[in-house]
Amino acid sequence: MFLGLRSAVLSAGLTLALHAVAEPAVPTVIVDIHAQGYAQVQRLGGDPEVRWSAEFGNELLLGVAPAHLEKWLAKRGVRIGFGELAPDEVLVRDHVCSHQAEAMPALGVVGGYEIVRLAPDKVLTVHLSGLLGRALPSNGVFAREVANEPVQAQTQEADPEVASVVARIDAERWFASMSTLSTFNRNSFSPMLGSAREWVLGQFADAGLSTQSFPFELSNLSNCGTPAPAAIQLANPIGTKRGLGTPDEWVVVGAHYDSRNSARCDGVNAPQPGANDNASGCAGVIELARAMRGVPTARSILFMCFAGEEQGLVGSRRYVEALQANGDIAKVKHMINLDMLGYANSDALAARVETNTTHQNLLSKYAAAAATYAPELGLITSANASGGSDHFYFLGAGVPAVFTWQNGASVYPHYHQQTDIPSNMTRARPLAGGILKMDAAMLTDQAGLLGPFADGFE
Repeated sequence: MFLGLRSAVLSAGLTLALHAVAEPAVPTVIVDIHAQGYAQVQRLGGDPEVRWSAEFGNELLLGVAPAHLEKWLAKRGVRIGFGELAPDEVLVRDHVCSHQAEAMPALGVVGGYEIVRLAPDKVLTVHLSGLLGRALPSNGVFAREVANEPVQAQTQEADPEVASVVARIDAERWFASMSTLSTFNRNSFSPMLGSAREWVLGQFADAGLSTQSFPFELSNLSNCGTPAPAAIQLANPIGTKRGLGTPDEWVVVGAHYDSRNSARCDGVNAPQPGANDNASGCAGVIELARAMRGVPTARSILFMCFAGEEQGLVGSRRYVEALQANGDIAKVKHMINLDMLGYANSDALAARVETNTTHQNLLSKYAAAAATYAPELGLITSANASGGSDHFYFLGAGVPAVFTWQNGASVYPHYHQQTDIPSNMTRARPLAGGILKMDAAMLTDQAGLLGPFADGFE
């Protein structure tokens, strides 16, 4: 997962929190709100002792009156926050590459998101400053756990044909594919990346797909240390399942297959196995292709794994640019991105679905799909999509795209480290299995199963 885009690029769709009356800095606490329900979360935020609140999925960040701090810390499920903080000083980001974290260190993590303190004027102009992150939304809800929505996602009667596709998701098979990919040194500058690409193409072919590769050049790598590495040729492996009704309408299922070196992005030191980031996502694309084998759909489905993601989403960007240049971008009706599927820090199995405000209507559909076909997930939804993975340029091109993943990169202690290996991916099988079942259900909806099929998750 790449999180090094400058926020001048990330500013598209940014919602700033504009406070008519600035709240003073007060002590902060973090409250576990997993599955507490909408009413309880509102009670917590509206407590007379609370000066301001911000919701981050399964945790609530509260600014409390100084005189009541100890009282709050004595409550069950409450821990100390980030010292005294005002809401207009809060900059929210997902975990970033080390060189950026050193320039702008985080105060800590709440609900899988990092919190940075900046002067209010800098928060409001973050999109102009070259810093990564975004302000709190005006309603204080950055991400919300589905279990805490005011109207619960309703578990629907499972459609037999959709259920039969979902049942094909095999978490053990996914884990085996992920483990195989992690044996390749998949840094963009490693000779083994080509071998990994051929392996992925072979898996696509075995799933009954026609295969091809999308070539591009990776260059302009001034952020990869000194001296900058020379330009190289890379390629995205693609497997296509042709639709039988409207084949010129496409659903893209994507993930990056390259990995990142913890010290430099050019693989000079300490090659990284990248099991969770992102052999897990590419193996998820392969698993979804297997689940859809022989399933007739109206639309075509393009399964692909991108290269050069860790150097700035280069593979997905070049692919989107090519589609825009030849006019094919209009064919892409939906995009599902998978990046870091395999680590949960509790049995709640927190997982996220993210998009932007333009396409936030998709969030309820994914929530319903999860409630029906993957109820084990502690699903969190957000319309504050970041630019940290391969959905970003699809969104920028107007494609309804979603990002499905674990609850952020910051919860994973082995992010961009040599220790990102399969054995360190706690709860990998149940978490990834749940995410892939949700995605499989949505894939049948967006691609359009042929035959008796209800209207999806409307």
